[in-house]
Amino acid sequence: MAFLTYTEIYDTYRKEFNFRVEQEYSWYKKADSLRNAINKAFLSRNEKGEIEDHQSRYGIPKCLPLAAEVALSYFDARCISNFDNFTSIYKFVQDVRKEVKGFGELANYDVAMRIANYLGCGEIQVVYLHAGVKAGCHALGLNIKNRRIIPVEEFPAPFNKLSGDHLENLLCIYKKVLADSSAEVGKTCIRPKTNSSCIRKKGCS
Repeated sequence: MAFLTYTEIYDTYRKEFNFRVEQEYSWYKKADSLRNAINKAFLSRNEKGEIEDHQSRYGIPKCLPLAAEVALSYFDARCISNFDNFTSIYKFVQDVRKEVKGFGELANYDVAMRIANYLGCGEIQVVYLHAGVKAGCHALGLNIKNRRIIPVEEFPAPFNKLSGDHLENLLCIYKKVLADSSAEVGKTCIRPKTNSSCIRKKGCS
């Protein structure tokens, strides 16, 4: 069984998973309008027409069409022509989330990130705390109490070289092994399986 240090985790992520994330983003960028991009993001279907891994669990697929419908009604009613930044997109998705039972925190983040990448503002410098990300941050010894986001600069090297969206993904993938890892060569962590359910295939909800 292979073991990894912080640097090895970082290098492995960059080598094995970075492209998969960008591949997912590229699919959601292919929309002919912001309205269609929003609909596409909420429906959460990849290029093959399959529901993204995160949104395929816990009964979420049943609520996606309703979430898309509510989102478009909000979009039209508010006469939205653009969003200023990722935060405003996240808040828009959060408003929809409040109206749709079963549409959770992780879906909120994933959908907002898809829309943000369509608009070219997805490379954020903070990490949103949800699900497996919280476990990953806790494993690194970061204080997450009463916090919703953590700036990338607070993470240990070399993780702080990643943008917030990629760091979120790394924390999700490695959440179960980071507690036993270290920046020091002598302390290590177990390499996760490459078919981890948290790997973004054409996307981590």
